[in-house]
Amino acid sequence: MIIKTKIITIIALTIIITVGITTAIVLKIQNHKMMEAKIGDTLFLADIIERTIDNAMKEGRTEDVQKILENIGKNPEVVNIRILSQNGKILKSTNMAEIGVKSPDYLRLQTIDPNQKPSISDTSINYFKNIANRKECFGCHSSKESVNGIIQVKLDISRTIAAMTAVKRTLVLSNMLIVLAVSSILSMLFSRLVMNPLQGLLTAIRDVESGNWTASVRNITKDELGMIGSAFNTMIDEMNKMYKKNLAKERELSKIRTDLEHKGKVEELNSQLEFKLKELETANRAITSLSREVKGKNKDLERAVERLKKTNDIGRLLTSIIETEEIMKMIIRTTADIFNMDAAVLHVKNTGKAPLIIQYRRGIGIESLTELPLYFDSRYASVSQQDKPVLIHQDDSPVSHIGLPLRIKGQVIGAMLLEYRADGAGFTNDDMELLTALSNQAIVAIENASLYESVKRNYFSTIQSLVNALEASDVYTRGHSERVKLLALELGRYIGLDFRELELLEHAAILHDIGKIGIESFILQKQGKLTEKEYGMIKSHPLIGEEILGPIETLEGVRQTILQHHERFDGKGYPYGLRGEELSFKARILSVADTFDAMMSARPYRKALSLYDIKEELKLNAGTQFDPYVVESFIELLNLKGESLLTSAGYVKVHAVS
Repeated sequence: MIIKTKIITIIALTIIITVGITTAIVLKIQNHKMMEAKIGDTLFLADIIERTIDNAMKEGRTEDVQKILENIGKNPEVVNIRILSQNGKILKSTNMAEIGVKSPDYLRLQTIDPNQKPSISDTSINYFKNIANRKECFGCHSSKESVNGIIQVKLDISRTIAAMTAVKRTLVLSNMLIVLAVSSILSMLFSRLVMNPLQGLLTAIRDVESGNWTASVRNITKDELGMIGSAFNTMIDEMNKMYKKNLAKERELSKIRTDLEHKGKVEELNSQLEFKLKELETANRAITSLSREVKGKNKDLERAVERLKKTNDIGRLLTSIIETEEIMKMIIRTTADIFNMDAAVLHVKNTGKAPLIIQYRRGIGIESLTELPLYFDSRYASVSQQDKPVLIHQDDSPVSHIGLPLRIKGQVIGAMLLEYRADGAGFTNDDMELLTALSNQAIVAIENASLYESVKRNYFSTIQSLVNALEASDVYTRGHSERVKLLALELGRYIGLDFRELELLEHAAILHDIGKIGIESFILQKQGKLTEKEYGMIKSHPLIGEEILGPIETLEGVRQTILQHHERFDGKGYPYGLRGEELSFKARILSVADTFDAMMSARPYRKALSLYDIKEELKLNAGTQFDPYVVESFIELLNLKGESLLTSAGYVKVHAVS
């Protein structure tokens, strides 16, 4: 059974690693090929332009060069094409307005290498190519010059990069689905290979306890559980044989009693009777011994089943959590409960950050620490060097403590210490085996959570870059989405949202103004009063944002929150005029955080409000514009954390507005 489980686990890990490596290689090759294609397009375009210039010079039609450049410039991927003189003056260009002026790239022209490759930036490819002086050009150019001018070609590759990014996201999502599928298959196999045989064994044991001596274990496999079942069947068969033998002896005794009626055989029958009685006593003692042995085996099996059930339940629970800190709290709380511990400490390294330290104490509960307690700090090094749970003996106490190292791929990621068992008992071999199984499940859960958080960080970095680009053009809204995100998450945690709801709220807060991409920039940056038509366009940005995110099925809850973040509690908001409980709770939280940041920020037509005035404004509009419960909770949070909350959210001059 253990070998089968190991083989299944190795196959699953091999599939996951193979899929991950293959995906990375395919993405790398695809990126390389696409960029080579774009560079080839740039070189080809430069060669076409150079041949066009040569033909025009030969035929004396130099005015056709400008028309050709303008036609090529109509392609949406062409940023600009210029023909420059050696002193940097623009002779021809796709943009007529810049002909005759100095090129902004003039300083770069001094170091052009005829054999240089195109330069690539985040959004474009820029290429410079010298135009060689030929005999056909001596009529307009000095024959002493080796170069007549320079061709500059600049192409936009943002759409290509966007396409590659979309492919990466799709592959990451597919890999996650593969991992989930493999985990589900392993769970079903574990249930089939372990739990079903154990259930059959327990059923046979209960039948025997109820008096059915013909019960037996069916569907015996060739693993360890099958050997136990086979031994159980053999034991029951032996007991049946002895039971039948006793019945036969009793029949013989009955016959002997009948023979005793015959006077001539009294002494002989008495002698035989004594012998048979001794045999019967011996058989009874054997039956009693076997009965005790069966009871002992039953208890061992019940303990093994209970231990496997606990391990399986904990495994299912851990796979349902994806946050590292929540997993650590679940691990230490469950372990302390199973072993009836008064105190336990779990320490896990956190790459590039402070380690995560969770402590459990009976009567106090779970708490996060910034550094190891003194009683654990002195033992951490010795525990982390072990490959399995290790007993730690105290000089002044007969009770042993236990240290549990946590390793991933041979690397120590942390350790756990259990001490002060409430019943004063020590640790048994069964405890050590159960702890080893629990540590293996904890390591897998922590590693999965770490991988998920890494993907999440990359995803949010991409989203934040997009939002920062949208806000960069307006000094008054720069950093708005980041501040709203931090405020909304703090308020959500204070109210008590779980980690899944907080993650959805984080998505919505970052993307809540994404719809402003579809609104003209002069309206967004207008310093005067908006016209009715302009205000109507501003009010459409929640609908635009919902439409932009529409194709992404996994963001359904995010789309709903973004669509409703300008609705009002009294139903007078937009775009649909929803009210009260018709609004999602996360949209009500986002509405308060969004409005708070707007009042804390200066605008062309007003200064930033003071913190006191903002609180009064929120209270005044509670029940009309805002959910009263959300406003009350937010003001409590502000009073509790005060300046530290606002400073962490990015308000650098809190004292000036408070």
